[in-house]
Formats: sequence, structure tokens, C-alpha cells
Amino acid sequence: MPPQSQHQQHQQQQQHHQQQQQQQQQQQHQQQQQQQQQQQQQQQQQQQQQQQQLAQSQSHPVLDELKVKNDYNPVEFDQTAPGARFFVIKSYSEDDIHRSIKYEIWCSTEHGNKRLDQAYREASREGAPLYLFFSVNGSGHFCGMAQMVSPVDYQCNSSVWSQDKWKGQFRVRWIYVKDVPNVQLRHIKLENNENKPVTNSRDAQEVPHVKGVTVLRILHTYRHSTSIFDDFGHYERRQAEEDQRKAPSSAIQHHHPSTNHRNRGHATDLPRDHHQHGHQPHLHQRKERDGTRGRGGRGGSRQ
Repeated sequence: MPPQSQHQQHQQQQQHHQQQQQQQQQQQHQQQQQQQQQQQQQQQQQQQQQQQQLAQSQSHPVLDELKVKNDYNPVEFDQTAPGARFFVIKSYSEDDIHRSIKYEIWCSTEHGNKRLDQAYREASREGAPLYLFFSVNGSGHFCGMAQMVSPVDYQCNSSVWSQDKWKGQFRVRWIYVKDVPNVQLRHIKLENNENKPVTNSRDAQEVPHVKGVTVLRILHTYRHSTSIFDDFGHYERRQAEEDQRKAPSSAIQHHHPSTNHRNRGHATDLPRDHHQHGHQPHLHQRKERDGTRGRGGRGGSRQ
């Protein structure tokens, strides 16, 4: 074979080999793209499933109605709160928090009611609001803020609470419903309570205005990932079961009693599981996620 023909054959072989390599590379690239697309589709499907599960967990006819009626966790809110009064409210369990959100009422001890009633009347004369920071004892976090919107009615006793010795009630309007870890608030010391952290407050402890505004701003800006709304359906089912148990022995009432009673004045910043009389399904998980992370560390995005 002439030398030129051999050279041409060699070139053809090289070109053929290069073409094969290019085809293989293209096939590999296509396979990688397909795998990436499949992974992205799987991730999107997982995200959609998670969003659906979250929506289902937070969806309940009563809760849906409340959310339509109330603008919980508002994006815009006057965080200067001129003239406002602030108080810490302690609760033994989320059952009573659920009742408070559902029926828009609250009741403290006789001493707590008197203190709150007097403060409300004083603030009302000045045209100023009174805000309540709620925390479930032993939870490791604050669960929201409500505004006291009526004086205490000592003649009206609600059957919502587990013990009928708590007399009177007052109306509240919930503004923030979100879990904010104590670590976000522990640096706030109250000069009217021996410079103890606000997280160590007793029930109906007043928070000085400057410190109250600080708590309010943290509640407003904290990007949470959990709230009592996650367990709202659970507490609705508990309430229905309690109604069924009570039906044979008592008349049907508009407000349903809880199996748990509030902490009437115990101050704590540490988990006290033996104080939790009721089942709190997601509370432990929330504490695990909250831990000691900084703001936004739990991955939530809502305000």
C-alpha cells in the first residue's frame, strides 16, 4: 500500500476513534443531565409532599376560620408600641393556649386577674394597649403574644379551663403565634424583678416598657419554623374526646374544659417535664430543633 494511503487510513482511524469518544462523552453528558433532572424532579416532589404534609398538619376548619379572621404574625406592626404595657403569662400546657386562641379569652389567678385588670384600665385611660407574652412552662420557648382587649369580667366563668376555681375571664386578641426559643430572649433582664431574665418570669410579671418593646421586636422579626398551629388538630381531637367523656355527666357547654391547668405563677427557664400534665406531641421535637441556635437557625421563613 502506498505510504500516502497508509497515512490516510491512519487519519481515518483517528477520526473514527475521536468520533467514538465524542459520542461516548455526549452520551455520558446526556446521562448526567438526565440523572440531574431526575434528582431535581425527586427533590421537587419531596418538597411538594413536605409542603402538602405541612399544610395538612396546619389545616383544620376551626383553625382555617381563625386564620381568615385574624392576621396572625403580621408583616407590618408598630414595634415602638408607644405607652404600651407588657406582661408575661405562664401556662402549664399547650391545651390552654389552644383554648385561648380558639375562644379568644384568658383567665389568671385571682391575684393575676387583679393585677392585669388594674393595668388594663390604667392603659385604657391613656389610650394605650396591653400586650401579653405567653410561654408554656418547661417548653423552652415563648409561643406568642396577645393583646388584652377587655377588663376582667369577674361574673363570667368559662368552662374552658380544667378547674372551676379560676374565677372571671377577659378577652384577648392573638397577634403573634410562633415559637421563639428562650435563648433569643434570655439576655433581656428585668430591673423590676431582681434583674432576672424575662424567661424566668412568673405569671403576670410586668415587663418594663423598654424591655417589652425589645421582646416585641424579637417576636416580630424571628423567623420561626414551628408553632402551636402544628398541633391544633391534635388539641381539637383531645377536646372532642373530653366532651364525649363529660357528656353523660354534664350538660353540653359552649366552652370545653381542658385536662390541663395553667401554671399559676411558677417561674422557670428550664424544662420541667413533671409539670407537664398533658401530652404535647411536637413540643419535644421543637425543643430539639430550637436548642441553642441563633435566630433563623431552625430553617423557618415565615414571620
